[in-house]
Amino acid sequence: MEHKQENTGADKLAPAGEPGAKAFRWLDNFWYHHKWKVIIISFIVFTLTVCIVQYASNEDADMYILYAGPYKFGQTDARAFEAAFSSVIEDRSGDGLARAELIDIYILSDEQIAGEIARAEAAGESVTVNYEFFANNRTIFDQQILAGDAVICLMDPWLYADVKSAGGFLPLEEALGFTPENACDEYSIRLADTAFGQYFSVLAGMEPETLLCVRRMSTFSFLKGQKRTEEYHAYCLEAFQNIFAFEGAGS
Repeated sequence: MEHKQENTGADKLAPAGEPGAKAFRWLDNFWYHHKWKVIIISFIVFTLTVCIVQYASNEDADMYILYAGPYKFGQTDARAFEAAFSSVIEDRSGDGLARAELIDIYILSDEQIAGEIARAEAAGESVTVNYEFFANNRTIFDQQILAGDAVICLMDPWLYADVKSAGGFLPLEEALGFTPENACDEYSIRLADTAFGQYFSVLAGMEPETLLCVRRMSTFSFLKGQKRTEEYHAYCLEAFQNIFAFEGAGS
């Protein structure tokens, strides 16, 4: 069967007799055959650039916590969230303060967006969905999972399923030395099912299906220094263990 190459419109944009037409057709043909390679490589380069810049500029906090899902953090909630996690860590930077910092990514699944639209329409309200905003936040989420600073993660189940399928989480058995009886699976537990999540009001007010889990050490750790990354990952695992040992005030 004869294969016909798709007409991309290059000839209309750059007539053969005009200067540069040959180069234009070459670029158009290259893009036609290699666009996905270019897109993937560009994404990786962009991701690494963003994460390296972020790492270089984020030296104040001792630990970073990733949240991704439908919960909207206000400034007060964000500070209370950070205070809760700061209570289970030690000062790592040597500045006399133990400080956890939230990396907050507001993102909805297609089903959640459809649900929001249906609720608005049922209430007689108009709603405009910024799909580009959610697409951008999904890219940011993927960057964080690939090479971000957060090891301890809180996320909505649909995002968790994506990362789990890619082998991005450390089993609770490895992180804690045991798997809690009320764990959802070998990698996660609902935050609401922990004493830590129930004690702090800001955590208790989050989506009840929010999952608590821990990332494997990034495969891009060599960019930040292998030893430094291993030490930071071990520090975060200790904090993760403290979360499960938490029993309330003074614990």
